[in-house]
Amino acid sequence: MGKNGKLLNLNSDSPKYGNKSLVTKEQENELKRRKITFSFSYFKQIPNFQIGECSKGWHIGLLERLGALGTMTPQEVLEENRGSIALRCHPIDWSAKNIPIQRKDLDWLPKEILDNETDFPIMQFSITKSTGRIVGYFDRDSSIFHIVLLDPEHNIQPAKKTNYQIQPTTKGLSQYDDLLNKLERIKSIVSDCSDKKCKLHSHISVIEELHDNIVYIGLDNDFYSTYQEILKKIPLQKILENGILVSMDNA
Repeated sequence: MGKNGKLLNLNSDSPKYGNKSLVTKEQENELKRRKITFSFSYFKQIPNFQIGECSKGWHIGLLERLGALGTMTPQEVLEENRGSIALRCHPIDWSAKNIPIQRKDLDWLPKEILDNETDFPIMQFSITKSTGRIVGYFDRDSSIFHIVLLDPEHNIQPAKKTNYQIQPTTKGLSQYDDLLNKLERIKSIVSDCSDKKCKLHSHISVIEELHDNIVYIGLDNDFYSTYQEILKKIPLQKILENGILVSMDNA
């Protein structure tokens, strides 16, 4: 349900060719019975909407909310308000006081979505009362909700109780991206070293050549313990290279 008690229109019209329906009545009813699913295809972190400092509890709250919403149909959430006021589900008010972005700023969305606010309003769901919002839009079949932003600081609709202030956020990084950032900081420090024979210069050059070939792997507990013992004697790169050579011989 939208603000002021207005019902929100869903994009769940049954497929038609002219006035002729392309699905049976049962298929049409099945479309309406579909539960909400979520897509992160268009998710992005931008200033004021970043999740780098969110706690484990926040992430658990997010997953639990997605799980709860996944038991409902769009009609139950938007029209029947089964989720109750706690969901705080409504279109974004782009005229809200001190709002830090506008719809046009979501320029990574497909043009046919971005330019069609009538059929694809950007909406929000509450994660919990104190931990922010999920921001996105319903796809053409109305059962897929594309998550566009996560808003842990309530910045998408600034509130009077916080004097409409925007709270800063920090971008969340994968371990690999974090490693690259640290490498950039080290490069910046080493660049001030005038001794070109310094081994750090050559080490950084080697790392830069190799970082495109970095591979993530996970080991179970037994293998990890064995790996830790072997690592005391043999470098990780050599362990992997030897393993690849053995696998090639046995192939």
